[in-house]
Amino acid sequence: MSDETTETTETTENEVSEQHDIKAMQAALKKANSEALHYRTVGNTYKDLYIKSQTEKALSEAGLTNSKAARLLDYSQITVMESGDIEGLTEQLEALREDLPELFAPAEKKVTGGADAADKKEARPMKSTAQKLTSRFGKA
Repeated sequence: MSDETTETTETTENEVSEQHDIKAMQAALKKANSEALHYRTVGNTYKDLYIKSQTEKALSEAGLTNSKAARLLDYSQITVMESGDIEGLTEQLEALREDLPELFAPAEKKVTGGADAADKKEARPMKSTAQKLTSRFGKA
Protein backbone atom coordinates (compact mmCIF):
# COMPACT_ATOMS: atom_id res chain seq x y z
CA MET A 1 0.00 0.00 0.00
CA SER A 2 1.12 3.43 -0.64
CA ASP A 3 1.50 6.13 1.94
CA GLU A 4 -1.37 8.04 0.41
CA THR A 5 -3.80 5.11 0.82
CA THR A 6 -2.69 4.59 4.43
CA GLU A 7 -3.25 8.25 5.22
CA THR A 8 -6.71 8.18 3.61
CA THR A 9 -7.65 5.08 5.60
CA GLU A 10 -6.41 6.64 8.86
CA THR A 11 -8.22 9.90 8.09
CA THR A 12 -11.46 8.02 7.41
CA GLU A 13 -11.10 6.03 10.65
CA ASN A 14 -10.45 9.27 12.59
CA GLU A 15 -13.50 10.92 11.01
CA VAL A 16 -15.67 7.92 11.90
CA SER A 17 -14.28 7.94 15.43
CA GLU A 18 -14.93 11.68 15.78
CA GLN A 19 -18.46 11.32 14.42
CA HIS A 20 -19.09 8.49 16.88
CA ASP A 21 -17.75 10.66 19.73
CA ILE A 22 -19.95 13.57 18.66
CA LYS A 23 -23.04 11.34 18.53
CA ALA A 24 -22.18 9.90 21.95
CA MET A 25 -21.74 13.41 23.36
CA GLN A 26 -25.04 14.52 21.80
CA ALA A 27 -26.82 11.53 23.34
CA ALA A 28 -25.24 12.22 26.73
CA LEU A 29 -26.20 15.90 26.47
CA LYS A 30 -29.78 15.01 25.54
CA LYS A 31 -29.99 12.66 28.53
CA ALA A 32 -28.53 15.29 30.87
CA ASN A 33 -30.99 17.91 29.61
CA SER A 34 -33.87 15.50 30.13
CA GLU A 35 -32.77 14.77 33.71
CA ALA A 36 -32.26 18.47 34.42
CA LEU A 37 -35.78 19.22 33.18
CA HIS A 38 -37.19 16.49 35.40
CA TYR A 39 -35.40 17.77 38.52
CA ARG A 40 -36.33 21.37 37.72
CA THR A 41 -39.97 20.32 37.47
CA VAL A 42 -39.81 18.43 40.77
CA GLY A 43 -38.03 21.36 42.43
CA ASN A 44 -40.62 23.82 41.16
CA THR A 45 -43.42 21.60 42.46
CA TYR A 46 -41.93 21.58 45.96
CA LYS A 47 -41.24 25.30 45.74
CA ASP A 48 -44.87 25.97 44.77
CA LEU A 49 -46.14 23.80 47.64
CA TYR A 50 -43.87 25.63 50.08
CA ILE A 51 -45.05 29.03 48.84
CA LYS A 52 -48.69 27.93 49.11
CA SER A 53 -48.30 26.64 52.67
CA GLN A 54 -46.41 29.75 53.79
CA THR A 55 -49.03 31.95 52.14
CA GLU A 56 -51.87 30.13 53.90
CA LYS A 57 -50.05 30.48 57.19
CA ALA A 58 -49.47 34.21 56.64
CA LEU A 59 -53.09 34.77 55.64
CA SER A 60 -54.42 33.03 58.73
CA GLU A 61 -52.01 34.96 60.96
CA ALA A 62 -53.17 38.19 59.30
CA GLY A 63 -56.76 37.37 60.31
CA LEU A 64 -58.14 36.64 56.88
CA THR A 65 -61.73 35.51 57.23
CA ASN A 66 -62.25 34.44 53.61
CA SER A 67 -59.87 31.76 52.36
CA LYS A 68 -60.80 32.48 48.72
CA ALA A 69 -58.92 35.77 48.98
CA ALA A 70 -55.69 33.84 48.38
CA ARG A 71 -56.72 33.87 44.71
CA LEU A 72 -56.15 37.63 44.70
CA LEU A 73 -52.42 37.20 45.31
CA ASP A 74 -49.94 37.25 42.44
CA TYR A 75 -47.85 34.15 43.06
CA SER A 76 -45.42 35.07 40.29
CA GLN A 77 -44.25 37.97 42.49
CA ILE A 78 -43.56 35.68 45.45
CA THR A 79 -40.11 34.12 45.62
CA VAL A 80 -38.30 31.81 48.01
CA MET A 81 -34.92 33.01 49.21
CA GLU A 82 -32.06 30.56 49.80
CA SER A 83 -32.63 30.98 53.55
CA GLY A 84 -36.20 29.73 53.09
CA ASP A 85 -37.79 33.13 53.67
CA ILE A 86 -40.64 34.23 51.44
CA GLU A 87 -40.17 37.53 49.65
CA GLY A 88 -42.98 39.59 48.17
CA LEU A 89 -45.80 38.15 50.27
CA THR A 90 -45.94 40.79 53.01
CA GLU A 91 -46.19 43.61 50.47
CA GLN A 92 -49.11 41.90 48.77
CA LEU A 93 -50.82 41.25 52.11
CA GLU A 94 -50.50 44.92 53.05
CA ALA A 95 -51.93 45.98 49.69
CA LEU A 96 -54.79 43.49 50.09
CA ARG A 97 -55.49 44.75 53.61
CA GLU A 98 -55.65 48.34 52.33
CA ASP A 99 -57.83 47.51 49.32
CA LEU A 100 -60.19 45.01 50.98
CA PRO A 101 -60.15 45.49 54.76
CA GLU A 102 -63.52 43.74 55.09
CA LEU A 103 -61.81 40.41 54.33
CA PHE A 104 -59.75 40.62 57.48
CA ALA A 105 -61.06 40.05 60.98
CA PRO A 106 -60.82 43.11 63.19
CA ALA A 107 -58.09 42.98 65.78
CA GLU A 108 -59.47 41.70 69.05
CA LYS A 109 -59.47 44.20 71.84
CA LYS A 110 -58.42 42.64 75.09
CA VAL A 111 -59.61 44.29 78.25
CA THR A 112 -57.01 44.24 80.93
CA GLY A 113 -57.58 44.89 84.55
CA GLY A 114 -60.83 44.46 86.45
CA ALA A 115 -62.98 47.02 84.66
CA ASP A 116 -65.94 44.66 84.37
CA ALA A 117 -65.37 42.77 87.63
CA ALA A 118 -67.90 44.91 89.55
CA ASP A 119 -70.71 43.84 87.24
CA LYS A 120 -70.29 40.16 88.01
CA LYS A 121 -71.92 38.41 90.95
CA GLU A 122 -69.68 36.68 93.40
CA ALA A 123 -69.64 32.96 92.87
CA ARG A 124 -70.81 31.00 95.87
CA PRO A 125 -69.17 27.69 96.61
CA MET A 126 -71.42 24.66 96.17
CA LYS A 127 -72.50 23.04 99.42
CA SER A 128 -72.59 19.33 99.87
CA THR A 129 -75.81 17.59 100.96
CA ALA A 130 -74.42 17.16 104.48
CA GLN A 131 -73.69 20.89 104.73
CA LYS A 132 -77.21 21.74 103.54
CA LEU A 133 -78.80 19.41 106.14
CA THR A 134 -76.70 20.73 109.00
CA SER A 135 -77.52 24.32 108.07
CA ARG A 136 -81.26 23.45 108.08
CA PHE A 137 -81.12 21.79 111.47
CA GLY A 138 -78.96 24.56 112.86
CA LYS A 139 -81.64 27.15 112.00
CA ALA A 140 -84.48 25.27 113.66
